[in-house]
Amino acid sequence: MLSHVLLPALLCAAPAPAPAAPQCTFCGTDAAGKAVTFDLSGLPSTTWSLDGVGKDDHPIVGEFSATAPCGAASKASCGPSADPVLQECRGLGSLVGTNASVVLASDGFNLTLRGGDDDPPMKNGRNTVYRFLCDPSASAGRGPEKVVVEHPAGYYNVVWRTKAACTPSAAAAKCAPPPPAPPPILPPANCMPGAATCLPTWKPTWDMKNSTVLYTCNNTGMHNVTHANQFGIVVYDWSNAKAIWANAHPMSSEELITKQAEMVYAQDPGVPGYAPRVWAYRNTIKALNWYSSVREKLDDPKYASWFIKFKGFDNTPYPGGAVAKGSNDSYHVPTCDWYNNGTAPRCSGFYHDQEQTPEHPGAGGAYHVDGACVEQCDCGPTNPCGEYIFDHRGGEVDGRTFRDWWINEYMVTNETLYHKDPRTGDPQPIGLGWLDDKMKVSGPTEEDTHYIADTCGDSASPACVDDVAAQVAAYDASVLALKAKVVPMGGFWWQLLGGSPGLTWTPQHRGHRPPPPKPTPAQCTAVLRNWCTPNPEGWAKYAMYKVANGGKNISAALFTDYTAEFLLTRGPYALLGYSWCGCTNGEEMRPRAAEWDEDFGQPQDGGAACKETSVGSGVFEREWTGASVQWDCATGHGKITRK
Repeated sequence: MLSHVLLPALLCAAPAPAPAAPQCTFCGTDAAGKAVTFDLSGLPSTTWSLDGVGKDDHPIVGEFSATAPCGAASKASCGPSADPVLQECRGLGSLVGTNASVVLASDGFNLTLRGGDDDPPMKNGRNTVYRFLCDPSASAGRGPEKVVVEHPAGYYNVVWRTKAACTPSAAAAKCAPPPPAPPPILPPANCMPGAATCLPTWKPTWDMKNSTVLYTCNNTGMHNVTHANQFGIVVYDWSNAKAIWANAHPMSSEELITKQAEMVYAQDPGVPGYAPRVWAYRNTIKALNWYSSVREKLDDPKYASWFIKFKGFDNTPYPGGAVAKGSNDSYHVPTCDWYNNGTAPRCSGFYHDQEQTPEHPGAGGAYHVDGACVEQCDCGPTNPCGEYIFDHRGGEVDGRTFRDWWINEYMVTNETLYHKDPRTGDPQPIGLGWLDDKMKVSGPTEEDTHYIADTCGDSASPACVDDVAAQVAAYDASVLALKAKVVPMGGFWWQLLGGSPGLTWTPQHRGHRPPPPKPTPAQCTAVLRNWCTPNPEGWAKYAMYKVANGGKNISAALFTDYTAEFLLTRGPYALLGYSWCGCTNGEEMRPRAAEWDEDFGQPQDGGAACKETSVGSGVFEREWTGASVQWDCATGHGKITRK
């Protein structure tokens, strides 16, 4: 790797460029004493993951991360670093101080960066040697070779083929100091892409009841408040009280979710500083116009750019012109609603389907009844009820873009995180709950599969591919901006939750799906050895421990298993209970374990994780102040022994 001929050189840098240009030039003197510079400012700033080999080509343990020498390698699981090359999280040398030196070669030059992390110590410390090789055919975006070679010990050689090594420029008679080291790259913020953690900012709780959760909806009316308050957190779906709001004029799902939350809070307001007691449903891509905040914008022509249209949309007359009138069979989904007594239908040129939409029964397969309207369904005077689609590219209207509205008037509002107690006026936040669906290159999730054909045309055409890609990019940017606002201000939502070990097994089907295979003792042991370790990775997220199938046919013994698994492995932020498992009707309620009303205290030794009782035993235990908890992988069951 280093068999090329080296010429003696001194470190130097070219005269400073114009202030607006980044400085990344390196200077050396050749055998004739002439100073030359190489400009590396055009190298890409990407951080690459590389493998490593050492003496006799033996692999080096640990992933390498490398970027250009004037940058800082970025790795989500590591703290801030100014080093452009990392081995795992260990810096391998930087431009700080006098750490850098240049050696010219016949086919390029070497740049050595010293001062890497020397723990544990090595004879020569840890250093990066960039071997820049002249390659006139190298593209501008080309990165380093895929393998880092350690030779000699403590010197990690990164080979980079680039045009920048081919044509050095004449420099001043004497080389100046090298470019300054870049500022350390900070790790991504909590819950942002690449972040090692995704946790709420409210106080954690070890309390058993307050760590339980119910995601629910009652089709026939308001949910029983007493049942709701048997759980620490209750999350309401848009379908809650559907029999009431689907027959309102106009529909009022959004308002009834707020009313339901206020009913729950009136009986049990919770404790300030901890998780909001009630969370509310919002859809991130479907514009459901039984929500009044959506209907207001959809029915107003000046906001037309905020919603996706059927192909051929004409804004005169609003909404959709000829597309809306008399075109009910022109697309894969109807443009108009239906009613059987001769009432004039409402039609719209904005794209919508009826996959999960309230309907007046009797129209057949094109109109899926998801909530029956006794009369004509009423989502306002302009557009029929339907699952419309937000266009996250939507332009500015009255000084506000679609994204601004979506975050600050639809998601974060007086109906959610800014909600106040109607009796006292004090803050009483309703959390964001299930933020449903997403935009994908195939179209919105849980929407009619002909979405692209009905809004653009041939899904394989370059124009449609580009159009949907732009929709996805805008959607992703909106969700990222929502995270950046909501998490720091004390919000969270369901889709940010992490998973659990998944050891408790039940033979019941999950809806139409068969039960998963029962974990073997070996699988159970492997899983728990990952969780029963100091600060396990699973604690870096707000973990959700799901009870299967809505709790149907779950015995008392299985509920004990669920609770034991939870107590054994949970971290400071964790929930046990029910995710989406369909709506109930009337007084039908999800069952609760008797253990969920007990006080187990908190884990001993400052919240320490579980441990295996002895090497190879397959039995894991954790001590709480009020109980000893154990899981035996041989039997596949847990045990809680009260103190």
